[in-house]
Amino acid sequence: MESFVTPQPCQLKTDDLISRLGMQAGEPPAERGLFRHLPFHRALPVALTLAAVGAFTVVTLVIGIRPGLSSILSTWIFQFKVAAMTLMSCGALLLVRNASIPGLAARPVIAMTPALLFILVGAVFDRSGFPLLGAHALSVPICVGAIILASLPALAVMLAAMRLGVPTRPGWAGGMAGTLAGSLGALAYTLACINDGAGFVALWYLLAIVIVAAIGATAGRRVLAW
Repeated sequence: MESFVTPQPCQLKTDDLISRLGMQAGEPPAERGLFRHLPFHRALPVALTLAAVGAFTVVTLVIGIRPGLSSILSTWIFQFKVAAMTLMSCGALLLVRNASIPGLAARPVIAMTPALLFILVGAVFDRSGFPLLGAHALSVPICVGAIILASLPALAVMLAAMRLGVPTRPGWAGGMAGTLAGSLGALAYTLACINDGAGFVALWYLLAIVIVAAIGATAGRRVLAW
């Protein structure tokens, strides 16, 4: 009696599998979702815009803009914070994109090195005299907590967009979404933060981003699993 053996998935060539997954990442899924009508490559910039708007909205309406903001917009200490968090966001965006499309290398060292070097150099050469622990006793917990709060809507939006991709490592992909959301939250928080020292930014802003990245990694293991 003749038996027929159905080819198993493991018999597919690795390159073919990666190619198929990569093609799938460009197609909108049938399931419902925030970006259900968009392919991933179009959903990502939309999600980035919504994430940034969400972060700035939380800072503006919940936390509040710092007094005298207009008077420091042109100072290097304020511009350093903005430039540092913008660089962090750009690097994290690249990692989010690569983590969502099979076959693209995730190179965190290359993506994040410009931002981290900029922050490090700023902290080392900071002569502003601002204290590392901030202007008052609650500066650190307020800063870290505010950035996390501003990042959560952005994280939810980025995870929703990444569901349109094919992240083969859900935990890693969620962590990258958290890194991007944390960077956007920190960028938005520059409008409220009264602690302008580069050392303060290098230590506590980055700690808040790491915490949001950990939240994203935890959520990503469930939300991005397929």
